[in-house]
Amino acid sequence: MKHTYALIIYMLFLNLGICQNNQLQLAFKKTRVSPADSLVQILLKDRNSLQLTDSIRASLWKKGYLNLLIHKQQKINDSLQQLEIVLNRKYSHVRMKEDTVLGKEVMKVISLSRKRNFIPINEIENFLSELNNRVKQEGFPFTKTKLANFKFDHTDTIEATLTISQRRKRFINRITVKGYDKFPTNTLQNFTKRKNTYNDRTIERLEKSLDNMPFVKKTKETEVLFKQDSTTVFIYLEKIKTNSADGLIGFNNSNKGKLELNGYVNLKLQNNLDRAETFLLEYRNDNGDQTRFTTSIDLPYLWKTPLGINSMLEIQRRDSTYQRTSITAGLFYKPDWSSTLGINYISTTSTATGQDANLEDFSKNGIELRTEIKKQTTDLLMPENLWLTTRIGMNKRTIENNSENQFNFHATFLKLWHLSYRSKFLGRLTSTYLKSDNIQFNELYQFGGLGSIRGFNQNSIDSSFYTTLATEYRYRLNDQIYLHSILDIGVFENFNSKKLDELYGFGGGIAILTQAGILNLSIANGRFDDAKVDLSSTVAHINLKINF
Repeated sequence: MKHTYALIIYMLFLNLGICQNNQLQLAFKKTRVSPADSLVQILLKDRNSLQLTDSIRASLWKKGYLNLLIHKQQKINDSLQQLEIVLNRKYSHVRMKEDTVLGKEVMKVISLSRKRNFIPINEIENFLSELNNRVKQEGFPFTKTKLANFKFDHTDTIEATLTISQRRKRFINRITVKGYDKFPTNTLQNFTKRKNTYNDRTIERLEKSLDNMPFVKKTKETEVLFKQDSTTVFIYLEKIKTNSADGLIGFNNSNKGKLELNGYVNLKLQNNLDRAETFLLEYRNDNGDQTRFTTSIDLPYLWKTPLGINSMLEIQRRDSTYQRTSITAGLFYKPDWSSTLGINYISTTSTATGQDANLEDFSKNGIELRTEIKKQTTDLLMPENLWLTTRIGMNKRTIENNSENQFNFHATFLKLWHLSYRSKFLGRLTSTYLKSDNIQFNELYQFGGLGSIRGFNQNSIDSSFYTTLATEYRYRLNDQIYLHSILDIGVFENFNSKKLDELYGFGGGIAILTQAGILNLSIANGRFDDAKVDLSSTVAHINLKINF
């Protein structure tokens, strides 16, 4: 016996209806007309009627009527059509069988019932979508996943075959750069030398690697050309000038109450030869009695490999006290632009230039292992993102004919947290340690001021061990200006007393993005743990970084 349910749908707009003011009457029948094991397709002359019928069919399939039949369509009058649908049995689950080897492999990593390959009808669409994406990530971008060969019985479960149409696996065979003809392609050797599977994750890694290269920017979205026997990725880049001159002027009161100036000039030249090379030159003058000259060069990706070489010369002179010279030569490995693993050989000599009887001339040689991870953003006002660097070394120091083994360690961690569009938080943790039985004054580290703990004169504190935490809360006023707080804390070993002392710095500042670069004005007051706040010891800094 047939049970008929009538439903009249009034179509009042073009997208969902047959035409304006037309009506479609649907008659649903639950009785099974024939034991069909395939779905009936009805071709309608009216295009809108076809779209509406497909929408109704899809909705009913999701409810479990996988064996429904479009029985007949009848025109009642000019504004009313009747479509008869036989619902047949409602099913709740699908039992799947795999048709291909790839299907079986992928099925193992898809979360299904642990006992049976049963999937509820309402989860089929998500399951197939997830499965299709997983297969694409294996290097099959043109894969199509579907269920076929439905078998219906008298239970509420359908048996179906999972079919996966696949072509050969795709690998990235070539990367072509457009827009920057002299781009140092060796920087992408991690993607060209290895057999990289083509998928969304590989393209995303490639684009992130390019984002971390400061000397290029993307001008167009990445494109891919698929040929029968090759896969070529096209990236569209423009060269950016990343040379910079970084200058700092510090103002503070001396012990005699006079105004003192100190600061540095830092010159950075990068990728001028289109070889991804970096050349650094720095000169520091700290309160007139201490100067430091540093120059270094990094040449990455030599011989079409991820290997590179680096060298550095550093000369520090303390007025009428000593001069210390360090020469560094190293080899490093860059798996990508943001990461570096290296080993350095360091030779250091120190010579007393005054009459201080407590200073000894020495020489030391050693090996240092270093790691570095540096990531930046495309935000011109706040480009910082993540910076992590560590250096661990063993030295052999010689004073006259006496030798002693030493251990040294340095680590810096910097991170900018994005709390919201306007609110940011910057944290920088720095720690340095020298272990030796008999540490000399002329081998101590210097810290204080911008770059370590603000509120103190630049490099005015000598110690064999110190740890500082510098923090800033930044509030962005617009795309060119932000205000920031200064709250720093540190601990160090006093060279004379061999005890740990604490020190603090607090203040505020403003950063302005100009046409030349970033101008930063800050003022901070520093004090030791057992000292009172003295406004006369306040230090002001003017820092301008010019890009050219």
